Amino acid sequence: MKPYVCLTFCFLFLIGIRDSVIGKVVLSTGLHFDSGVLYEYEYSTSMEVAPISEDFGEATAFTVLATIHIHSLWRNSQQEQLLQLQIQNLKLNPNSSDSTSKPVILGDMASGSEHFKEPFLVHIHSGKIKGVFDVSSDNTVSLNFKKGLAMLLQIQAQSGIIKEDDTTGQCQVSYHMSGDDIIRVKHHENCEKRMTDEKMFANQLLRVSSGGSSETVFTMDGSHIKSVISEEFRSLVLDEYPTVGIHISSRQFLQLLSTHSGPNEAQGALQDMLSSLKAGYVNHTIHAIPAVRQPATKRYSVPKILAHLKAKELHTQSTTVNMFLQLSESLRNLEMIQIKNILKKAHAKFVPILIDAAAAASTPASLEALVSFIDIPNSKTSPLMEKFLYACAFSSQPSTHLINIITRILTHTSAQWETHEMALIVLGTVIRKMCSADMCYLQEVEHAKGLLVKGLSASTEEREIKSYLLALKSAHLPETVPVLLRYIDHSKSVSSIVLSALQGFPSQYITKEVKEHARDIFNQRKKSFSIPVRLDAAQLLLMYDPLDIDVREIILKIAEEKPEVSKFLTTKIMSVLRSDSPARNVIHNVLKDPKLNNYFHLARSGCSSSYAGLMTENKNMLASYDFEFLFSESGAPKKSNSHFYAQTRGRRLHLLQVSLETSGLDSLFGTEATGAEEEELMAGMSAMFLGVQIQPIVFFQGYGDLMSKYFSAGDGPMNIISGNILILDHRQSLILQSGLQAHGVFHGGLSVDASADLAFSLFTQESKTSVNNKFSLIVSAKAEVDAPLISTTAETVVKMDPSVRFVTTVSFYDTPVQYCLQLIREPLLYRESVSTRVNIQNRTELVQRHKQKWTLSGEETALNRENSKMCRNLLNSNSK
Repeated sequence: MKPYVCLTFCFLFLIGIRDSVIGKVVLSTGLHFDSGVLYEYEYSTSMEVAPISEDFGEATAFTVLATIHIHSLWRNSQQEQLLQLQIQNLKLNPNSSDSTSKPVILGDMASGSEHFKEPFLVHIHSGKIKGVFDVSSDNTVSLNFKKGLAMLLQIQAQSGIIKEDDTTGQCQVSYHMSGDDIIRVKHHENCEKRMTDEKMFANQLLRVSSGGSSETVFTMDGSHIKSVISEEFRSLVLDEYPTVGIHISSRQFLQLLSTHSGPNEAQGALQDMLSSLKAGYVNHTIHAIPAVRQPATKRYSVPKILAHLKAKELHTQSTTVNMFLQLSESLRNLEMIQIKNILKKAHAKFVPILIDAAAAASTPASLEALVSFIDIPNSKTSPLMEKFLYACAFSSQPSTHLINIITRILTHTSAQWETHEMALIVLGTVIRKMCSADMCYLQEVEHAKGLLVKGLSASTEEREIKSYLLALKSAHLPETVPVLLRYIDHSKSVSSIVLSALQGFPSQYITKEVKEHARDIFNQRKKSFSIPVRLDAAQLLLMYDPLDIDVREIILKIAEEKPEVSKFLTTKIMSVLRSDSPARNVIHNVLKDPKLNNYFHLARSGCSSSYAGLMTENKNMLASYDFEFLFSESGAPKKSNSHFYAQTRGRRLHLLQVSLETSGLDSLFGTEATGAEEEELMAGMSAMFLGVQIQPIVFFQGYGDLMSKYFSAGDGPMNIISGNILILDHRQSLILQSGLQAHGVFHGGLSVDASADLAFSLFTQESKTSVNNKFSLIVSAKAEVDAPLISTTAETVVKMDPSVRFVTTVSFYDTPVQYCLQLIREPLLYRESVSTRVNIQNRTELVQRHKQKWTLSGEETALNRENSKMCRNLLNSNSK
């Protein structure tokens, strides 16, 4: 009785540290399979794949069932053991939740069953799997399946966090004990090889995140496995739209059925024992091997592509972008001569979409085919060349080959300055994308950077200087800040480009030297500058880690400036105070001084303004705007800046920037800009879309040009940019804990049609600017899981056609000038399609499909109270 009492007392005493001690008791000698004993287990693994959609019902699923015989072939005194596992009675159920469906016996199938006839071996040392031996190494799916089964035999005897090798790679896992259970937990972000066969690009507009975790519960009977339940959850989700994505869940189950007498263990060395086996076993690591698969998207031959194009009518943007996605995928596997033949034989109306698709494919063959087809030296093909250059600028797959092609274009287009300027700007954009993808060190990139810097230094004409500065602005290279500063006090238009380029850099690159130049410009210490340039310099001082003294000087200067300049600076300061910019704290502290924070300095009248606000906000995304408007003292518009942003999951995207600038309008409407030099009559626009600088547009230059366009019928709105952009191209293979492999493909295209129209009425003394943006977006998310002789697929496709208009109406008829800003969102049609499929021996069965669509009503965004009041007055008077 004394030993029993002692053991009972010790057990009660140690309950408080049960997790650590019980684990050691349970596996004091490690995982154990007795010699001469055959263990019979029931095994099943089930898989579910489903779109991430609140309205979608049942997931597509299958279950693989089998009987597993395990016995020990060999062991030594160092806790090494070699186990033999035989898979028998392998069956599958295409849908585990359907009780009426009959399991299919895989052993009766001629194809694939031979991979499970021979047993496989598992080498274990101190609970860790050291290798998996198999006679068949030519079928990756079946080998990974066996590795996933072997993973259920890997157990650690102590609580804590350790690193383990498993099917998914080397992972950090945690073990803890609970009674007779050992629980293993793993988060896939802690795996060093959690992603395989991955293809994603740093410069694509939309991004995909993957995550997941697994939990395995081992129920032990002493040092023997009684049962194992392992559950895993994985996901692939579009960051910007989390309802587009795929959920994957899997479950493994191993249950001891019975034990029988079996063969005894062999003696001697492990290698001798392996050599004695008749079958030729090959040793593999526990890591699953990524299976090579055929592309998920159909690839067409040249005749099929031409026939497909001929049969299609691109009536809508949705049809166009869908065709663009298909073409970009199909062209990737074609040779240069094949792509060139497609371009030659295609109807002229399809050539633009083929240029977009070939540029998006971005293979050396597709790029060379485009350059050869367009014929660089031929000036008649310059519209196609411009189309090609913009397509390259929006490419998410920059390469040294692309850089070489653009530099080649530059050598042939020097006589055609507009095309040459566009090539320079695009080269800068490609350089920036290469550097953001950690390829800035490449020789071709270094050569291209030198080409821009040297070209700027050698330029003497203002037109050339501005083009090279726009290229450096697009390149966004910190080392070019000193180069930009050399031109900061140049002419009005050159200084504006330099200041806008500097405002795109992070704050650490806005050095003391940069700020000193900005102070010189704003305070006009060395020479006089135009008002827009001075205000750009003031904004740089206010936005980038402002000093108290700079904020004080700007506020003191407000009292000395003319009304419109004072009004602009006042509203800019108030706008910063309402934002989340770090500069707001500095401004807030300065305004604690009542000598500065008073009506004399900050209560100013005028039409100029600067303010920011929200367009829309939901749980997934926040869309905002930032507007700046500067008027002359007589009320004529001088400059406006409109910025549009989207923010999601901590990532802020600068979607669109439109800058409109005019000069000389005061004299046009019978007024004079007091104290200003006579300015040439001009109106122009500059834009950036998705980080790509668009070539500046001039509406008119000079009085004669204006009158010519005013009295002519006109060609309608001027095109800013139109085309198709590959915004998402993400392929990723996920190795699951069961050894099965999931393949995710995310594909997205955006069709863009942006135009601008500027109209003047001398009769009503009114100007109206309209920037129209029409888009069509298609995004698809698809995942497929492969198992022996079966696969299952889930897919989501989202389509929408947003359209936004930004209208500025200015009336000079009365003073003060009246202006109305309108941000109008047209009705939006949203369409979503989700489906699941299962494929057994190449026979596809559609399990479920669901479609839905709805229309979001259009609306006009309320910008601010003052603007709303002026819009009511101005628009109501026009309607009378």
